[in-house]
Amino acid sequence: MIRYIARIAPVVLHALLDRSTPAVSRLERRVGLADIDTNLHMNQAVYAQVMELGRADLIIRTGALRRWRQAGIKPVVASQRIVYRREIKRGARYLLDTRFTGINGRLPVLQTHLLVGDRVHARADVEVIFIGPDGVLDAEQAEVMARPYITAPLDVVDWQVGAGA
Repeated sequence: MIRYIARIAPVVLHALLDRSTPAVSRLERRVGLADIDTNLHMNQAVYAQVMELGRADLIIRTGALRRWRQAGIKPVVASQRIVYRREIKRGARYLLDTRFTGINGRLPVLQTHLLVGDRVHARADVEVIFIGPDGVLDAEQAEVMARPYITAPLDVVDWQVGAGA
């Protein structure tokens, strides 16, 4: 729990103080000693942890979290699928790109890419479910809550960022 707080607190603080409202979260990170496994690259569980940082940054800086809380709505991860393409070694710098890319029924969809240069090292597709005061929001209500934050997916071709990114 302490490690989680130490990891997320600076991201949340920066997001709260940042006055910009981007449609995409882009966080620069570095693989630390506590992030590696016995193969000396980022542990697979750490990928999910740092991807959560991107989601937190995105929903705070866009104002989505404030809007949802005012409406009594909590976003909860319903599913997460991570594809690991390339390893990220200890000390390597990487960019975390997170964005809402669509809606699947009543589940807003986020994509997160871990990039080293223009190469994708991992990708996550996350579906979020909204829980309101009266239970789970239906598809129409979820669409109203998510639509303002949806943007185009990252332009990735053959696991590399394309020219349109």
